[in-house]
Amino acid sequence: MEARNQWQPVTEIYQQIIDPVSAANIDDDPMTMVNAARRARSLTEPKVPFGISAITFIYFLRGVIYSLFAAKLIASPDAEFSGSITLHCPALIPIWFGSPDAKALPTIMGEAFVVLAVLSLGIAFLWLNRWKPILFISMAFSGYYLAYVAISYFNIGGFGNPNLFSPMQVDLLVVEGSLNLLTFLFIALYPDLKNTFRRHY
Repeated sequence: MEARNQWQPVTEIYQQIIDPVSAANIDDDPMTMVNAARRARSLTEPKVPFGISAITFIYFLRGVIYSLFAAKLIASPDAEFSGSITLHCPALIPIWFGSPDAKALPTIMGEAFVVLAVLSLGIAFLWLNRWKPILFISMAFSGYYLAYVAISYFNIGGFGNPNLFSPMQVDLLVVEGSLNLLTFLFIALYPDLKNTFRRHY
């Protein structure tokens, strides 16, 4: 006698799952398979820490602001807004200018802002693409800015002069110094950041 498997699913749900026609339709639909794969991957991938997104945004924002300042200073150095930038924003540039000529100062600052804009946008792009060496570069850049703030404001080693900073420049020093300090501490102290700092394509 030929043995036959007479087993059948008891419930309608199981009957629908093993229905060959339904199974074939699901398997033949490529979008269903793609969406299922995306859903499974999204459930297994770790979420990006807020600090990484925030730092990336800050560098992009800096790049945009520096680009606008550079364009204004170079295009119209004699404008009122350019004069306001040269008066209040030297604290944003972590470079000692010495004592340049007043007429040449807007152009010099504009060129410095161009360099800072390119640097900031480049760092932001590398953060966005999770290039691991940028962690060390950002940490070094933040540390350099913090050292510049301390040396220039407190006149360490004869560099800088606190009397040259207007109240608004001091406010900018505090804001920029705080952002760089947070960036430095996040990179230095966030646990297992190198493994978290990766991008899934």
